[in-house]
Amino acid sequence: MSQSIYCADDWLMIQGLASDRAAALAAAAEGAGWDDIVPGLDSLSLSWNPAQRSLEAARAAAEALAGSDAHAAPPTTVAPATLHICYEAPWAHDADIVAELLGLTSDDLPGWHAAQDWRVAMLGFQPGFAYLTCDARLPDIPRLADPRARVEAGSVGLLGQICGLYPHAGPGGWPIIGRIAETLFDAHAPSPALLQAGQQVRFERIDANELARRTGGAA
Repeated sequence: MSQSIYCADDWLMIQGLASDRAAALAAAAEGAGWDDIVPGLDSLSLSWNPAQRSLEAARAAAEALAGSDAHAAPPTTVAPATLHICYEAPWAHDADIVAELLGLTSDDLPGWHAAQDWRVAMLGFQPGFAYLTCDARLPDIPRLADPRARVEAGSVGLLGQICGLYPHAGPGGWPIIGRIAETLFDAHAPSPALLQAGQQVRFERIDANELARRTGGAA
């Protein structure tokens, strides 16, 4: 059952939420006097101006929000994104492990992954890092026992119930099943992050040669 807890001087968090419920409550909280509204994978964080609202009043408002009947994620006006993914070596480092956990063969994994209806639940961890969820019930895919010293930008991983998209190269512990051609974060672009929370994502399979062509052979 969801509940609100006091987190900091001007923040409250409602915990124990499914990602769709967090998105629904975030939409319901708009225009209700909150300074910041941040949906997460299983929570919703709310900040307020203490000069305008007391902690007691903020807590009461958060409790009322948590008890509301908003359960479905609101429709997004953002167009669905198509990401072009290569599931081949050398980018599908952990495909065999993930496929076995899903009860699939390695050959079946790309088709399964591309067939899911993915939605961006939140952005975080790194600028542009996207956490995607789908309606399929996934096993609890574990983190790698030995994280990699370097994961390439665009790498696609599965961890727990989440599909994660790495926007930058660096260390990583998610099991990796492929790599996308698109740039997920460009600090110089008008909208630096390619994806937004609530956005639908479709994966389109490409081979290694097409990935190299689209990325200029960049690693």
